[in-house]
Amino acid sequence: MKKILGLLGAISLVIPSTTLTISCGTNNKKINISTVVEKKALGIINESTEIQIRNAVILNNPNLVATDFEIENIIASEYSGTAKLIGKDKYNGEVLVSFIIVPSLEENVINTNLGIINNNSETTIRNAVLTKNPDINQNGFEIIEITTTSAILKGDDIFYNGTAPVEFTIAAPKPSLNSAITKKDLGTLIDNSATTIKNEVLALNPSLRPTDISISSITQTSARVNSTSSGRYTGSVNVTFTTQVVKPELSSALNTTNLGSLQNNNATTIQSAVLAKNSTLLASDISIDSITQTSARVNSTSSGRYTGSVNVTFTIQVVKPELRSVLTTTNLGSLQNNNATTIQSAVLAKNSTLLASDISIDSITQTSARVNSTSSGRYTGSVNVTFTIQVVKPELRSVLTTTNLGSLQNNNATTIQSAVLAKNSTLLASDISIDSITQTSARVNSTSSGRYTGSVNVTFTIDGTKPPKTDLENVITNINITTVLPSADSQLILDALIIDNPNLNPNYVRIYEAGFNQSSGWGWAKVTSTDENVYINPEKGYLDLTFKVDENLLATDLASVITNTNLGTLDKLDEITIKKQLSKLNPKLETNYVDVKNITETSATIVSNNSTKYKGSVNVSFELDTSKAVPLSSVLTNTNLGEINSTDENTIKQAIKLKNPNIDVNAIGIEPQSITTTGASVKSIDPTKYSGNSIQVKYSIDTSSAVDINTLIKNKNLQGISDNLDSGIIRNTLKFNSTSGINEQDLKITSKSNESAIIESNNLAKYKGSVQVQYEVKTLVGYHYDWGGNFENKIALNDKELLNSSYNVVNLSFLYSNVEYQMPTYSPNNPAAIKEGIKALQSQGKRVLISMGGATAEHMKFRSDQKDELKMAIKTVVEEYGFDGLDIDWESLSLKSSESKKVTALALKELKDEYKAEGKDFIITMAPEFPYLRQNSEGEGKGNYKEFLEELDGYYDWINPQFYNGWGDGVLVETAEDSLKTGVQQDSYITNDDVSKRGEFYYLMSKYITSKPNNTNAFYQIPADKFIIGASTNEPAGRGAGSKESFNRAYNLLNSDGIKIRGLMTWSILFDAFEGMIPTSYGGTNPEIMWYRWSYSKWFDESFGKLKTQK
Repeated sequence: MKKILGLLGAISLVIPSTTLTISCGTNNKKINISTVVEKKALGIINESTEIQIRNAVILNNPNLVATDFEIENIIASEYSGTAKLIGKDKYNGEVLVSFIIVPSLEENVINTNLGIINNNSETTIRNAVLTKNPDINQNGFEIIEITTTSAILKGDDIFYNGTAPVEFTIAAPKPSLNSAITKKDLGTLIDNSATTIKNEVLALNPSLRPTDISISSITQTSARVNSTSSGRYTGSVNVTFTTQVVKPELSSALNTTNLGSLQNNNATTIQSAVLAKNSTLLASDISIDSITQTSARVNSTSSGRYTGSVNVTFTIQVVKPELRSVLTTTNLGSLQNNNATTIQSAVLAKNSTLLASDISIDSITQTSARVNSTSSGRYTGSVNVTFTIQVVKPELRSVLTTTNLGSLQNNNATTIQSAVLAKNSTLLASDISIDSITQTSARVNSTSSGRYTGSVNVTFTIDGTKPPKTDLENVITNINITTVLPSADSQLILDALIIDNPNLNPNYVRIYEAGFNQSSGWGWAKVTSTDENVYINPEKGYLDLTFKVDENLLATDLASVITNTNLGTLDKLDEITIKKQLSKLNPKLETNYVDVKNITETSATIVSNNSTKYKGSVNVSFELDTSKAVPLSSVLTNTNLGEINSTDENTIKQAIKLKNPNIDVNAIGIEPQSITTTGASVKSIDPTKYSGNSIQVKYSIDTSSAVDINTLIKNKNLQGISDNLDSGIIRNTLKFNSTSGINEQDLKITSKSNESAIIESNNLAKYKGSVQVQYEVKTLVGYHYDWGGNFENKIALNDKELLNSSYNVVNLSFLYSNVEYQMPTYSPNNPAAIKEGIKALQSQGKRVLISMGGATAEHMKFRSDQKDELKMAIKTVVEEYGFDGLDIDWESLSLKSSESKKVTALALKELKDEYKAEGKDFIITMAPEFPYLRQNSEGEGKGNYKEFLEELDGYYDWINPQFYNGWGDGVLVETAEDSLKTGVQQDSYITNDDVSKRGEFYYLMSKYITSKPNNTNAFYQIPADKFIIGASTNEPAGRGAGSKESFNRAYNLLNSDGIKIRGLMTWSILFDAFEGMIPTSYGGTNPEIMWYRWSYSKWFDESFGKLKTQK
């Protein structure tokens, strides 16, 4: 009632005030319909259909007829709604009307024949109606016009509307019970229990049946025998008796009725607690019934020493899930030490759902430890973890400090070793070995059995000879090393440098300050002369070297050590069991360096957790020993869970455990899509333990404490958001209502459009009601990476300025492989910081995607038979980091294989479908360089996006082409109209490099790609609402950058054509976050103009990010 009255009040507030507007034409005047519709609150209708609303309007405003108006924008919730009336014929204007939705009583009373009833009292008729129609609300109607054979049910206009007739037959009068009970003195009874009294009444009065009577009002000497509703008599009779022994009341011995916290509410558990709290009682004295979640009744037994019953209360301990259900990765790999803190950090890093407060560490050895759940944490139990400890040997160079061995008789390994030991006295012969010997140098290596690690180059002369003196630049002419190196090791760099510069004598140079970026693979180092009598250094004292690093060169391919991929039969389905069997069948494999992913009932994927040890992945297969499995139905017997306070998986599992104490809740799962407000499907997730089909459980939800979300979600204007997918709308709603305390999973979208959505509670135990939010889809995409460079600010993902910026999509670079048919990987410098940053961005309503490809992925290629492996590789990265989707940024050679593009598109489609089935969004976008969007680039061996565009049609969410680094490419002006608008002659080009016409370039590219067939330019077509202009942030970021003027010009020209594109993209956020002087040309080094931080995002705000409310 309060809810309906509240809705009535709320609806009355949205009725606009009456205004009179008359439209004047040349021959007639129309009346504004708002002046004629006097009753805008239409009252009650049965459903929000147009015909019912129209009838209600005419009923409340009889001066209108049906043809006077149209009805639009019907918005309805469960209880109320609004609609807009548009004037027709003699009326114009519009008016908003409201209504209350109350179902028809006649449609809900399905069974109107109540059959035979005892009498025609209102109570009897009501009970019969409810019995015949169990789904009807007992408070939703009153009973009127009662006769001996019929009555009228009248709706209360709150739960039901209208009337419904019912009919019945009144049963013949029953004889008085007094006529059947002639013997009312029962004599002496053994006790005064209802059963004893009833049995004696029946024995003394044999015409009675057990179903005829019930016993009440029992004293020590009397009781009342009542006729039952289903019996043959009417009335009551008092009987008397004496009892042999008067037992004391149970309450005299059961004094402590609050039993405290119990593990469960089983009768046995409750009885044990009663006996423990009340020591004079015996188990034979009591029995337990009337059990609820918080109370039970303790009854005296007939054979016991007491009489009566006592109610007891208790609380049930929260059943925490097992720690092993979330701590699934137990092999921690290689650790620096076995300190508890180090072990805990590794456990948390490998198992991202755990918190530090959930666990403690003990039982530590050199290779293992026990992880315990804490009393204050969210889990129970313990799990053993394993690891190896890194043996940290000192570097050989720390003791081999004298590297110039002077003049030697010869360059034999023995002679060189003796000279090294003589010059460096702390070394032992067993510490070192000699290789890479030349006429003037050698490499001294640490031995595996020695005390040191690494290598050191030593120099010497034989017979005192030296190369002729010259400039270092004369012998090092190639500073860009062509050999791909496995690491940035100084000796490896020097060896590769000699290959590219054969005239260089390595004895007189030194490599230093070497390093490389793991994400990009590019390395750097400096080389300097160690003897300027041989090589003369340049003025700055060194030469800069560059090279490419591929750590996989050091790694062993997993396929070469996992040769037995059929693991046979397993007795348990977990990572430890799989690894144990894997190691047994593949003894060369070191399982500390691998993880098990994508475990199913028949297969799993083995992946490396150390890129320098192993590379690639291997799929293994197995069977499960299900011989000991029991049917799930044999342990999940009680499927009615009663009342629960939430529909999350953990709460449902706790309720199942309470009702079925023998079940292992860690071996069952709740199917997410099956969860409703009344039930869910339970399935086995461990086939070795439980078998059989899913089982449906049912429950009711306690909604008594539900809070109306309207009171928590107060800011309903979300402004510009990246997308209108369900998760995006909810995420931004919570961003703008950060103090609401609502979790994302507690809300759901029930209806939406391009500009608004209805949000309702997805957890009726916590929240109720609905709310409508408004938004506009305005997308600003920025790329982010962790290597940085000149004129960039390597801003962290969780930086406050980035979190508050207009960038609502952040693409992280890159997921890639630079080896054909090898699965792509993502290797940021600091994975933990990236994961933390992603969560921070998402908390602010932003999307975070992983970008696949980039310039370093030119050799990335996949076969058709690698689809499943590729899908798993992508899914592993997405789920490890929590990405919202994937951006395709393939370039150059990687685009030449049609097969590779098709299988990638197919993997992404399957992945999106799988996430959709789980109720999750998975965003797919593309960032093609704009020449790849031309249809004339089609054909095997040519670079284009044809396969991606065609295969992912209906699956991709938007495309942001790169309109930069075009190197003179551009767009042809096709029509005279476009020539007039752009000021460029028809059939001539506007190139990407034309600064003065960059706005026109963006305009025509956008127009021809989204809204107009283009015969000459021959671009693929992309819908305008899925199209984003991509520009480099400034010239240092990419040739042909965006600008405030060019974006405003393109925005205005597109608006004049009615073309509404989605937004802007830029490479990159790091350039936009920089502030200072920058060059005016791509590749320039001389700073000439001032760049102000976040200029690009401000240009977006002033053009394609502008909201309708902004001028």
